[in-house]
Amino acid sequence: MIRKLSDLPAETKANIRGGQGRALDVSLLKLGDMAGVLSLGRVTLEPGASIGEHAHPNTEDLYLIVEGRGTGLLNGERFPVEPGDLFLVKAGGSHGLINDSDGPLTFIGLLTRSEEGA
Repeated sequence: MIRKLSDLPAETKANIRGGQGRALDVSLLKLGDMAGVLSLGRVTLEPGASIGEHAHPNTEDLYLIVEGRGTGLLNGERFPVEPGDLFLVKAGGSHGLINDSDGPLTFIGLLTRSEEGA
């Protein structure tokens, strides 16, 4: 399988997981494309936008920051994020992301089944 980012449709989403503002989401992989992967996406949060902190009871999610700066949320803890940083929520945990900068914040999100849910 070969996919070019420039060929993939982008979808504008608002108030993701109870967050604020808008984001541009490009789905890179979806359910059925790769074993164990539920989705892989490239998301750009506009300045002031956020993904609300949300639970992952049966899945795991990794965020890899590729552009911009902001604040990550992991199990109620807040911490600064910048390009190259990643954070992972394990099944049973919660996470979110806030773009509290004046520029875009882009990350790659990888959602998988937890080992318990496999």
